[in-house]
Amino acid sequence: MIERNGTDRARTGGWRTVARHDFDDANELDATLSAALCGDEALDGPPLYATVDAERAEHFLTSVDGNDASVVFSVGERTVRVSADGTIEVRSANGSPA
Repeated sequence: MIERNGTDRARTGGWRTVARHDFDDANELDATLSAALCGDEALDGPPLYATVDAERAEHFLTSVDGNDASVVFSVGERTVRVSADGTIEVRSANGSPA
């Protein structure tokens, strides 16, 4: 399930929420990431699978105790953060809001 709301939930750090991944759903994280970033210039350049091992990221995020963990990686000119609670956020590589 993809839930888009485009907010900076912490109001700091330039992070903008672009989607939420449901780790209990049948959809895999890479599908959620692709859909969330579709149409964003963040996907210009190498394909997503060449940038991040979404399967390992999903395994890690579902294995941690609690929601206080995240995986951060760069895609094109964007930095992407996926949190254990399923929140997917982006910001520009220089830290300003994406």
